[in-house]
Amino acid sequence: MSDLARKTVNGATLNVGVTLFKNVLQLAILLPILARLISPEEFGYVGMAMTFVAAFTMFNDLGISAALVRDDDPSPAFWSSAFWTNIGLGTAVATATYFAAPAIAAFYKQPIVEPLTEVLAVILLMHCAFLVPMAWLQRNFRFGAIAGIEFVSAVVSAIVVIWMALDGYGVWALVAQQISMYVVKLAGAFLFQRAPIRLTYKFSEIVAVLPFSLRLTGEAFITFINRKSDSILVGRFLGAAPLGFYDRAYQIMLVPVSSLSLGAGFALYPAMSSIKHETERLKLVYLKSISVLGGVAIPMMAGLALVSEPFVALVFGPKWAPVVPVLSILAFAGVIQTLSGPSNVLWKSLGKSDVLLYWVLARMCAFLTAFAIGIHLGSITALSAAYLIANVAMYLPYQVQTLRHMKMPVMDYVRALGPTVVSTLAMAAAILAIKEYMPNLASLPSYGQLAILVPAGILAFAACMYGLFRPFVHELLTEARDLFDRKPKDVPAE
Repeated sequence: MSDLARKTVNGATLNVGVTLFKNVLQLAILLPILARLISPEEFGYVGMAMTFVAAFTMFNDLGISAALVRDDDPSPAFWSSAFWTNIGLGTAVATATYFAAPAIAAFYKQPIVEPLTEVLAVILLMHCAFLVPMAWLQRNFRFGAIAGIEFVSAVVSAIVVIWMALDGYGVWALVAQQISMYVVKLAGAFLFQRAPIRLTYKFSEIVAVLPFSLRLTGEAFITFINRKSDSILVGRFLGAAPLGFYDRAYQIMLVPVSSLSLGAGFALYPAMSSIKHETERLKLVYLKSISVLGGVAIPMMAGLALVSEPFVALVFGPKWAPVVPVLSILAFAGVIQTLSGPSNVLWKSLGKSDVLLYWVLARMCAFLTAFAIGIHLGSITALSAAYLIANVAMYLPYQVQTLRHMKMPVMDYVRALGPTVVSTLAMAAAILAIKEYMPNLASLPSYGQLAILVPAGILAFAACMYGLFRPFVHELLTEARDLFDRKPKDVPAE
């Protein structure tokens, strides 16, 4: 395994591992506790405020930190100018958000949203301040430090929110969770980074990267609209409680996207950027990433859809039953968004931010139409179904364009996912058969149902993979073995 490949795999593994830890912490510990201490309405109130606060984070950086990572050799003046630009932008955006809080509360017709937004505005400045230090860590493959920062921030914020929720702070416990997380990230980024940040500023350094970075910012903002406009519409037209239910399902749907696609993409971006002129190596990295991400996301989310009822009952409790049908649908949207991740990173590493911008605009049109249909029907379940259809409609042509640009046959893509899809169908058949031929299964406690269905699904998936696709499995295991083989085994580039 080459040095670049080892750095990439190690970085992806660390980043995916810590993100998985954060999601397990959220799903297995925090949500079961908080769902019993904080009402769906209170989750909805914080969701309303955080939607707008998170929207403003899209303008904090203007894509400059991504340009730092992609640049062949950024100068010290570029590092300093980028940092001070971010500080200025963060201050401006945080101030604007604070004064916009009354309008945001009026939009939702929920007065409590005003003080929540005012307090959460401080996140915008902290987010801006650590972006350049984080870019230095990412560019220099310091993924161990990044993973450590993410780990500590998750643990500290979990302790804070549980302590405050138990002490009766309700909605403010969720606010404190967000702020404490960003405080730790900010401190950690400055502790480990060694970027040449000085009291100097050259505006020309920023202007030079604006054509790339502004398109990237536009793409990120529209992507945010694609992901958050549903929450805005649900909160505005259906209310805080439906938003609380929908947001819980949506956050679970994002587990593979954040844990796998974004986690691996964080390491893939500097790696792909470094070989952006080597087409064959790019193809190889792209197909391997698709194969690995699909191998985890497809069975995980399909299985979750099949056992969503006992899962929700166990994790959230009976008052969260409306989450079940929404989660069953959104799970498949999570698969599609996860598989789109490597294509997004590929276009970004090639400097084709215009392509990304075009596609997020197309998705925005499709998604807003889907959300409007769901709101018109007055149901978060109908909105979820329309959203899934829009995801499928956008995914297919996007992947076709990616494959054509890289001159990759469609069958290469099919072979990268085929074994996983077939094995997932076998898993689904096994779970459905158990439900059909065990009529008393639904009468068991939720943990009892999961104890039967989950192992059966895993066994069926593993048996199909190993029985029908042994060479495919062997190749993936070989990559995993190379990861932990610390002896240098550099080989010529393929």
